[in-house]
Amino acid sequence: MSIAVLCDFDDTITQENVAHLILDRFGDKSWREVRRQFLEGSIPPEQYFERQFNLIGATRAEMQGYVREKGRVRDGFPALARYCRQRGIELAVITLGLDFYVQAFLEQQGLEWLPVYAVGTRFTEDGIQFDFPYASKECRSWGICKCSVVERYHQGGHRVLYIGDGRNDLCPARKSDVVYARGELLELCKKEGLAFQELREFQNVIDELERH
Repeated sequence: MSIAVLCDFDDTITQENVAHLILDRFGDKSWREVRRQFLEGSIPPEQYFERQFNLIGATRAEMQGYVREKGRVRDGFPALARYCRQRGIELAVITLGLDFYVQAFLEQQGLEWLPVYAVGTRFTEDGIQFDFPYASKECRSWGICKCSVVERYHQGGHRVLYIGDGRNDLCPARKSDVVYARGELLELCKKEGLAFQELREFQNVIDELERH
C-alpha cells in the first residue's frame, strides 16, 4: 500500500504563523484580542478568521509580497518535498489557512507544485469572499474538515502519515496511520494516549519513509 504525507502549514512547514504575520503588518490592532476571544469560545470562528481579514485594506498582491519577503520555511521541509517528488510519494499541504498566502509562500520556496487543501479566497470590491471546498456538514471545524481529507486518501488506497502542531490537527491525527507531532499536538497526543513520533526535524519523516 502506498503512503501519503499530509502536512499542516502554519508553525509546521513555516517557522511562524503566516496569518499572524499578515495581521500584525496589515490588520486591525485588535486582532489578538479577538483571537483570544475565539480561543475561549466566546465568539464564533468566522468573526476571527473572516472579519479580521476583511478589515485589511491591503491588496492581495501586497500581502503575498509580504509573505514572500518575511515567511520562513522550517529547516528540512524542502528536502522532504524533493524526496517525496523523486520517489512518487504523495505529499500535500492541509491547513485552515487561506489559499492566497499559502500559495505565495510555496511559490517563494519553489514548491508551488504541491497540492494544497485550504480555505479558498476571492478578492472582490466588497472584500474577500471565502470558499470552503473541503468543509463538511458533519464537521464543526471552520473552513476545512481535515479528517475528510485524510479519509479521501484512505479511500484512494493510501496509508496516511500526518504531520502537525496544533489543536486542529488532533482529529486528523486520530484517523491517520502514522503521526509526527510537535507543539500543542504533541501534548494532546500524550494526554490522549495516541501513538505518535515527535517531529524534531523533517529528516525524521524521511527516515520513516525509507523504512516503507
